[in-house]
Amino acid sequence: MRKKLFYKKLIAISNQLEEKYLSKIRTKKSDFTRRRKITVKDIFLQMFFNKGKAQKNEIYDFYGEVNQDMSVSTTAFVNARMKFNPEALLLIMQDLIKEEYATPDNLITLNGYFIMAVDGSDFVFPSTEKNKEKYGEASGDKYGNAKTMSSISTFFDCINKVFVDVSINEYKCSERKSAINHLEKSKQILPKNAKTITIFDRGYVGIQLIDQMIDNNQKFLMRLPKGIFSKEREKLGEGNQDRIINVKYDSPRSNQFRNDKAFRYKLLNTEYELRFVNIQIVNEKGETSIISFATNLSEEEFDTNGIKELYHIRWDIETGYRALKSQMNVEDFSGYRDVLVRQDIYTSVFVYNTVSLTIAEQEEISKTPEDRYKYDMKTNRNFAIGVLKTDLLKIFVLYDNKKASKKARKRFEKNIVKYSCPVRKGRSYERIKKGINKSKLSYRRSY
Repeated sequence: MRKKLFYKKLIAISNQLEEKYLSKIRTKKSDFTRRRKITVKDIFLQMFFNKGKAQKNEIYDFYGEVNQDMSVSTTAFVNARMKFNPEALLLIMQDLIKEEYATPDNLITLNGYFIMAVDGSDFVFPSTEKNKEKYGEASGDKYGNAKTMSSISTFFDCINKVFVDVSINEYKCSERKSAINHLEKSKQILPKNAKTITIFDRGYVGIQLIDQMIDNNQKFLMRLPKGIFSKEREKLGEGNQDRIINVKYDSPRSNQFRNDKAFRYKLLNTEYELRFVNIQIVNEKGETSIISFATNLSEEEFDTNGIKELYHIRWDIETGYRALKSQMNVEDFSGYRDVLVRQDIYTSVFVYNTVSLTIAEQEEISKTPEDRYKYDMKTNRNFAIGVLKTDLLKIFVLYDNKKASKKARKRFEKNIVKYSCPVRKGRSYERIKKGINKSKLSYRRSY
């Protein structure tokens, strides 16, 4: 028996918000205690199907789509949204993800592992005093103009294209601390028997994170920056190298942890068996360079070429951020206030995950073999997100009309799969630049 499709679970959840999640949705106990014209479900669906128009037009279009003749002022609707706790959106999304991974019939693993990555990205926030105080700001340009910024960190399934966890943090927060928090949170979301490999870029490497992952029996692959594990890397030699080396910390080497006496004691009395891999790459100009990795994966699990492929898969977390920023315009927030900003970020991630999981559940995609990472089927996500925000809302509305709902569902599923196409190996992508984006101040932000 085929399990219920993800968007059907989403429909079921939307009809049970007040029964299952009301205590989490309320920002204070008195919220949503009286029957009003604007329901919790109305707020949830309007946030989910936001199309980037002026708030007045958003509300008018939404009630038109759900066939309700409602006269609701923009102020009243925004005030109702302010009562909806943004963190409840993350909780609802993760409950649905938890259910997906508990019975992962349509999800893809590689050598039995879910391939995860942790990475962060800087978001431009509306420049209000409260936002500056809470999140911080980047240094100003030559004219002295500074942008209010936040660092968003995510835990991402690279093959299935799912944001498993999201945190909205102060600007320039600790990447390693964010990674540790994601790994702890993932224990509550992923099944206990789920095997994962987490890939980290250079900014995350540290012996404390390695120690935590080894203690938790979690597999990792870390790209090494210059200056770390220098003693061990000297033993590798030049060119392509792949060796297991024991890492031992003496007193001078552990000085950076002298304020953490318990960990330093452990460090001085532990020998870490790590695999170090050097991979030589040649750029378009014919210039050679070395990329170095540390991992606790065995050569039987992933040989040297497998390590190279694994790190290549990590790129999908970058394209996930690009989709949020460029395709979904997440930084074009629907309001200035922190509550509205966080709602917009979580709902954008929610929409992205819904597209990914709906694609994965279609028969044509789910039959793709495990080596899909070599011959990926990439969906036109601009189109898929557009389909989701039009057809899926109609499915919500028509759900009680079995004939009309079935017709809408078939069209939705067909269109999602129709726009899948193979991505050829060797295709290159331009790296997302780390510069500060221009602030998208618009007429939408009046609240």
